[in-house]
Amino acid sequence: MAQVKVDQLETGSPTVLTYEISDEKLKTLNIRRFENYSEEWARFILMNRNNPVDVPAHDYDIVIGPIANDRVGLQLWRYENHSIDLQTLVRNLQYMKGITIQYFFGTERAVKLLHRI
Repeated sequence: MAQVKVDQLETGSPTVLTYEISDEKLKTLNIRRFENYSEEWARFILMNRNNPVDVPAHDYDIVIGPIANDRVGLQLWRYENHSIDLQTLVRNLQYMKGITIQYFFGTERAVKLLHRI
């Protein structure tokens, strides 16, 4: 992804920063975890994508779950435009290859607990 961003900007060099957080520190945070694509995951993603204000649509410090990349975005767009229903959306996502899990650190409280390595 770092190389893709450099290629898009046509300047700079790719840099990857690595962080860790202890299990003990994680226990102090409000975390929402989605194990895989589900109707609940889809509603959560759409709630955040369609949030019209700068205030977060949820109060989680960290959200962990499948990434909503371009391929997923197309399926979400089809759902929002009523081309498919919610069950079809989730079924289509479940048949996609290569689920990648992402970690979203959404509060300053969570970010402050990260340790750069």
